[in-house]
Amino acid sequence: MSGTEELGRGGRLRGAAAGELVAAAYAAESAHGPRLARGLSLADLAHAVALVEGGDLAGADARALLAGLLELHAIPGDEFPWDPSLGDAFNAREAELERRVGREAAGWLSAGRPRREAFRVALRLTARAGARELHDALVDQATALARHARATRAALATDYTYLQPAQPTTVGHLLLAYAYPALRDADRIRGLHAGLGASVAGAGGSAGSRWALDRERLAELLGCEGLVEHARDAAWQADVYVELLATLAIAATHQSQLGQDFEIYASQEFGLLELADAHSRASALMPQKKNPYALAAIRTQAAQAAADLAGALVVLHTGSARTDHFHLLNGTVPRALDEAIAVAQLTASVLEGLELETARFEEVARESFVTAADVADVLALTGGLDYRSAHTVVGRAVRDLVETGEQPAGLTPARLTAAAEASIGRPVELDEAVLLAALDPAACAAARRQAGSSSEAAMEAMLAGIDGMLTEHGHWSALVRESESAAEAALLARARELA
Repeated sequence: MSGTEELGRGGRLRGAAAGELVAAAYAAESAHGPRLARGLSLADLAHAVALVEGGDLAGADARALLAGLLELHAIPGDEFPWDPSLGDAFNAREAELERRVGREAAGWLSAGRPRREAFRVALRLTARAGARELHDALVDQATALARHARATRAALATDYTYLQPAQPTTVGHLLLAYAYPALRDADRIRGLHAGLGASVAGAGGSAGSRWALDRERLAELLGCEGLVEHARDAAWQADVYVELLATLAIAATHQSQLGQDFEIYASQEFGLLELADAHSRASALMPQKKNPYALAAIRTQAAQAAADLAGALVVLHTGSARTDHFHLLNGTVPRALDEAIAVAQLTASVLEGLELETARFEEVARESFVTAADVADVLALTGGLDYRSAHTVVGRAVRDLVETGEQPAGLTPARLTAAAEASIGRPVELDEAVLLAALDPAACAAARRQAGSSSEAAMEAMLAGIDGMLTEHGHWSALVRESESAAEAALLARARELA
């Protein structure tokens, strides 16, 4: 048996792995290598440094091991010779290390840890880096939405429910409804980034190790904050990844809702907005079409994100301390993060290049019966009716106008009185000037009193609050990037020093 076969099979087994096992399992595991490459490299370097600092490894083997690992670290993940016949990405790295530095030095790579520990560390580091990138893309979405909202905070619009014109509002107010979910998603990602920052390195098997590996030092070398303390929990913990996949699915769902809304708004029938040409696609058959293709890509990723979450939950229905779920998670989590980042960045780019048709927004608001609720409010406040009766009267008046093909301006005090007599059996009185003010959608949008409403004061407060949140998110991201870069630089410098 060759040395490379022993890396994947060990002395306990005879011969190489069956071709069917390689094709069905090892190939899938090796395929995770490019995405986990950086994390695997940092995990190996930190482990080697800890072995040397703990006094368990010294001399020529220590220097050769660290020198070889530094060489591997310089190889891009997509250029590394991943060989599925060896079993998995760790075995491929160990085989390449042995080729470069010899068997004795390379043989120390697994001292004090199973290879699954390298994967656990690598997956956490990979997920944490991806979480930070996704956070930044979500913040970019909120930034673009806030910029548009500020420019259109007084532009008249109508809200929609069930795709029906609902209440008068402003374009800016509509847009902020998409900014807040993006910011909540960014908050969730930040919480997960902290959870992923707990180190699982140095746990050994499932009950610790007799090697002099300092887990706190390993956490420091990897730029982690604190430990997943219990060794078995550190070796097999998976719930943080389910939480991560759930957060990806929630963020993707928010983006899908935005995509569906904007596709409708961009249609010829609505004509409320237009995507930039850079985010659109021409039809191969119909030359007149400008398809909002980016929105379809955004919606598709949401379906995949939901499927990834469901798959993770299903595969966790197994006993503890088994590899079933990590077969899935080692591949699914990095891929799902890559897809989530790409689509979140696409969404931010779409929002940045968006063209809003404010004149069309106002036209729809003035042509629709979106002030009916305000008329009912005024009628209840000044007309001597309870609100439910006022609602009934206005609803009957609107029905009469729709049936005769008249516009909202056709609602007069006389019409209201006729509707009241027909629906509640008695007339109502409403001053014509008061009614005209209630029928003006711009005045209605400005008259909202509550926090979070479409009024000028409420909009200014929300925009100021979002600006503060965006600034704070930016500071957090910069600190995290600086901390992670500094930790990696320090680890590499220490490895070079010991090598």
